[in-house]
Amino acid sequence: MAEKTHHIGGWAPGQGCYALAEMVGRGGFATVWRALPVDDRPRKGLFGRIGGIREVAVKVIPVYSVQERSRALREGQIAENLRHENIVKTLEVIPGDLEVYLVTEFVRGEPLDVAARHYTLDEVQDALVQILEALSYAHSQGIIHRDIKPQNALVDGRGKVKLTDFGVAYRAGDTRLTQVGYAVGTPGYIAPEILDGGDPTELTDIYAVGATARALLAHQPEELPPRLLEFVNRVTSPNPAHRPRSASAALKLLTGRRESTGARAGVPTGTPARTPTRTAVPGSSGKKKEISGSGWYASQVLRIVNGLVAGWLGYLGAGLLFNGAETLGIAAGFGVLGYLLPRLAALGVIVALAVALVRSQQAGLGIATLLPAVGGLWVAAGSASGGVSRLPLGPVLAVPLAAYGLGAGLPLLFGTLMRPLGASFSAAAGALSLVVYDLSFGDGLVPYFGLTIGNFPKGLGPLDLLEMCEEVFRAYPALLILAALWAAMAGAISLAEWFGAWAVGLVLAVGGGILGYALEVSVTQEALSQAMTSLGLAAIIYGVVKYLGSRLGR
Repeated sequence: MAEKTHHIGGWAPGQGCYALAEMVGRGGFATVWRALPVDDRPRKGLFGRIGGIREVAVKVIPVYSVQERSRALREGQIAENLRHENIVKTLEVIPGDLEVYLVTEFVRGEPLDVAARHYTLDEVQDALVQILEALSYAHSQGIIHRDIKPQNALVDGRGKVKLTDFGVAYRAGDTRLTQVGYAVGTPGYIAPEILDGGDPTELTDIYAVGATARALLAHQPEELPPRLLEFVNRVTSPNPAHRPRSASAALKLLTGRRESTGARAGVPTGTPARTPTRTAVPGSSGKKKEISGSGWYASQVLRIVNGLVAGWLGYLGAGLLFNGAETLGIAAGFGVLGYLLPRLAALGVIVALAVALVRSQQAGLGIATLLPAVGGLWVAAGSASGGVSRLPLGPVLAVPLAAYGLGAGLPLLFGTLMRPLGASFSAAAGALSLVVYDLSFGDGLVPYFGLTIGNFPKGLGPLDLLEMCEEVFRAYPALLILAALWAAMAGAISLAEWFGAWAVGLVLAVGGGILGYALEVSVTQEALSQAMTSLGLAAIIYGVVKYLGSRLGR
């Protein structure tokens, strides 16, 4: 709610002048306002220099005693001397008669506890990484935050997490402003040794990060991966000796990195520490989210592959109605959209393909209705399965890969890039897509199956097409077994990737796949040979890529 404009500060040396526009937060001891500087002239703050800023946040701290004034000024001094990309930047501290004003950058976003309600496991881990990098830097400057919790971390529109509220921070060498035996912090996030009267240390903040992780992960429906589970258990150990010895060590435990990439001791004031291993990429919602480590590479591969498939489908659909440059232009447009906005592009290209098939009289109303309906359901399901949201067109890859002899290797690709649930569902959908395509538009000979079933009539309506599909799958249950086999192979690879034993997963997936084709799916020797060759080629490609990746230190 907008409040009336109120001016603070003046033109005395070291003081800026700000107009408070609206209250954006209220706590037990302070209020936070969005404010605008009255002018854009550079000004020197109480503890440093600031430039012309168009929008700031002002924390108004009432003071009723000399001790409270000292505490407020101390908070400002501590925060203003910290310069890190994951810490809210304090620009100026203005002492008033009855209040102290802390002027900081204005972060347009929301508290981490609100933002994380819709986070995936990868996004929760990335938020924890950013908090630990901020703490690693603060600890290197001798600062203990003492009140780490989701409400004291802000998330901006690009997914960057920024620590705030150093009001109870402890600085090495300072006299304690709180009574001995008085626990500073928020219940649920206070380390046990503090409740017993111990002094704050780096391990105090590390425990609070673990408690923060528990709170964020409470919204996750999936089982935690082993590394994340070990991290939470270690950092929240009641015995401080069992916790990682520093924020950098906790970061290594969480991510497997050799060392922290964000914190640097002795970073010059005014120069934010950089994080080269975390890169901003466009999210499916159009905003940018930050993804760390190998998750960034997987996300990029998923988006690139989705863009290629969208472009290919766009080319096929446009080729039915247009010629030459128009077809290429449409394909390029869908390809770019498939990379930037995967799910929106998936719906668009599926609907466009259905329309093109009907207008060119290549398909009847049944396919034209079924394609968008099934595609829409699959795209919607992508929000609940890791990786699917960035590769919703993945199952369609079964068609071109089968044409070049690599269709049976599609589950290996899904298992490498997706979590187990998403990989299994995508692989099963890929097998069914391959079957339906060959019965609708191909020669009726399903790859790796070896039996010519024939084609569906083109004029079938939606209900007739569904009945025809049901009859085919009843008559040939091995087609459903093919989908289950692909799901099992993808799940085996993905689980093995999760546990860091990719070679074991490769052996299980390929060995089990060959047995499945031989015993249940392939009805001719030629079909079995095709399946074994396809699996073998895909396994070689997968093994070489994993080996080279490990050698290059990825």
